[in-house]
Amino acid sequence: MKQVVLNCFIPFLLAICFVYGLAFHSDFNRMLWPEKHSGPASAPSFDLVTNFNSQEAIENQFLADDSSRAVIFLLGSSELVNSSSAVPYRFISSRFSTKVKAIGHAGNQCFSMFTQLLANSQRLKGAPVVFIISPGWFESKNSKGTSSELFLEYNSERFLNLIQENPADDPFKKYACKRVSEMYSDFNSPNLPLRLMNTAHLSSKSVFHQMCFAPGCAFDRMLLGMKENLVSYAPLPGIDKRIPLTADSNSIPWDSLFDAGRTDAARKSTNNSMGINDAYYNEHIHGKTGKIEPVEAGHNQELEDFKMLLRLAREKKINASFIISPLNALYYKNLPDINPTMSLVENEIKNANFPYLNLLCTDSTRYEKPVLTDIMHMADYGWYLTDKFIVSTYHLSR
Repeated sequence: MKQVVLNCFIPFLLAICFVYGLAFHSDFNRMLWPEKHSGPASAPSFDLVTNFNSQEAIENQFLADDSSRAVIFLLGSSELVNSSSAVPYRFISSRFSTKVKAIGHAGNQCFSMFTQLLANSQRLKGAPVVFIISPGWFESKNSKGTSSELFLEYNSERFLNLIQENPADDPFKKYACKRVSEMYSDFNSPNLPLRLMNTAHLSSKSVFHQMCFAPGCAFDRMLLGMKENLVSYAPLPGIDKRIPLTADSNSIPWDSLFDAGRTDAARKSTNNSMGINDAYYNEHIHGKTGKIEPVEAGHNQELEDFKMLLRLAREKKINASFIISPLNALYYKNLPDINPTMSLVENEIKNANFPYLNLLCTDSTRYEKPVLTDIMHMADYGWYLTDKFIVSTYHLSR
């Protein structure tokens, strides 16, 4: 026992004291963590951001109104990166006093959206948010959930700290820590908040686990506290009162737009019978068809992430709506195989009493070709249907 004290315990205590003393030395601190100056207090307003990438000024605008205009936030993935004038952040923003801002690119799936919102829990009540849910997330490898790489694009150290520091969100925080722990081995040199989220989950497994991880967790918290003293982030501005969504007297000729969308899609798809844009068909399809790989509910991580995202939206009283985007039923020969999973998704939304638009049609005899430009991304006709849903759901027109 004496040898253990002399050779292990005392050196450990001395090492802790040594590191503690060095860390509190200002010059050493600055060497470890150079001072990070916040960007400008405000940034040019955006219509679409593909990710946050720790852009503090952009993070400040998330779920906030835009000057004198109310804002609806549109969260989705690859479909948002689109040059069409029909996408909501262009179409609605140019015609109504309410603006639409979009966040996302390929891979921005349910868990990524969940943590973006959870970090901003004080802004969620009444926030108008439209979620575009892709059926492709729930099949094949995508069913494993948001990748670690994409997760970091949308969740800065600042956001991760905000998740951990809010005790009112404990069930959601526990879920976030569990998911971070599951992908922890994928992170290259994880930062302190990620380390703390991982150890928080591991510690929760048993009293023994809690005892084992307590010293490391306490040390990481101490380091994080010291780092926060040196690398100061501007506090996330709160939302005292939202600008109300207003109804304009604009009269939108929806039927004419739908006809124009159908005509444009037919004009661009002349070399195939699937309704796929000629250029995309020539480059990627060449007469091929595809198959989806459905994943059972009990093994579908994306489905669990979706349920938690929906629960967050319900309990935090987000003014949420959902759009289930389409897949090409003429390309995917076994598309009906995804119906059981997507029925679960649709029923979850129904039971939560959120408005939704389901554009997925798995019946090849009823599928509308003009809704997509390829096998999963909406053409103008699909976007016009989406625009009308948003305008109607949030009463933007009178």
